Amino acid sequence: MKFKIGCHVSISGSINLSFERAARLGCNTFQIFTKNPRGWAARTFADSEIQKFRENIKLAEISPIFAHISYLPNLASQNEVIYKKSLASFMLELERCSVLNIPYFVIHGGSYKGGTLEQGLSTYVKSLLRGLEGIEKKVIILIENSAGGKNSITGDLNNISKILDEIGDKQAVKICFDTCHAFGSGYDLRDEKGINKTIKNIESSIGMDRIVLVHANDSKGDLGSHRDFHEHIGLGKIGRNGFRAMVNHPLFNQKPWILETPVNEIRGDRENIEYILNMLRK
Repeated sequence: MKFKIGCHVSISGSINLSFERAARLGCNTFQIFTKNPRGWAARTFADSEIQKFRENIKLAEISPIFAHISYLPNLASQNEVIYKKSLASFMLELERCSVLNIPYFVIHGGSYKGGTLEQGLSTYVKSLLRGLEGIEKKVIILIENSAGGKNSITGDLNNISKILDEIGDKQAVKICFDTCHAFGSGYDLRDEKGINKTIKNIESSIGMDRIVLVHANDSKGDLGSHRDFHEHIGLGKIGRNGFRAMVNHPLFNQKPWILETPVNEIRGDRENIEYILNMLRK
C-alpha cells in the first residue's frame, strides 16, 4: 500500500486550482478549506466550478481529499449568538463538502466557556447530530483532537470516546489525530515507548480503527503544555525520533498524513513532505 502524504493547500482564485497546487508540492492526498477560513460568509460556487471539481476528483491520482472547517465555528459554545452562527457555518461547510463530493470533513472540538464540560459535550453532540441529519452519510465527519487546556472538550481522548458513544453511528463520525495537539495534551510521541503507550490509550478510548487521518505536526510546546504551536517536522519537541517511529509504525503509516507545518525560510510544504518520506523505510 502506497504511503499517503500531503498538506493543506490554498483554494485562492478557484477551488479547482487546489489539485494543481497539491501536485506541485508532491502530495498524493491533500486538505482544503471550502470557504474563507477567517470569516462567516462564503461565496457561492458556480455550477461549472462544482462540475469541474467533481471531475478532478474522479480523474486525479491524488486522493482522498479532506476539507477542514473554518476557524470561527465553536460547536460546543454556550453563547447562544455564537452557537447559532457556528452551527449555520458548520452546516454550510458540510453541505459544500457533499456538493463537491469531498468524502471527509475535519472539525474542531470547541470550547464550553461559560458552561460545564457536560454541557459542552451535550451541545457538541447535538451539533453533530444536526449535521448528520442533512448529509445522508455522503460525508464522514472527522473530530480533531485538541491540545487540551481550559474549557476544551477534545484534548482528552476519553471525552472524544463519550462523543462517539452518544453519536452511535461508527461509520458517520470518525477521528483526525493531530500529533502536535496530542503531544500538547500529554500523549508522548517522542520515541517508540511513548508511542506504544499512546496507542494503548487510543485503543482503550476511541480505537485506532476510528482514526482516518493523521495531522502530522511537530510541536513548539512541551509535553502536556496545552500549547497549539506547530513546528517543522523533526525541529520541535516531538522530534525526528518520534516521527521516524510513527511513520514506520503499521498502525500509523497506513493512514493518510496531512501536514499543517509552517511555511518560512527554514522549510516549505514540499521540504516537510520530503523529510517525512526520507524517514519511511523502503
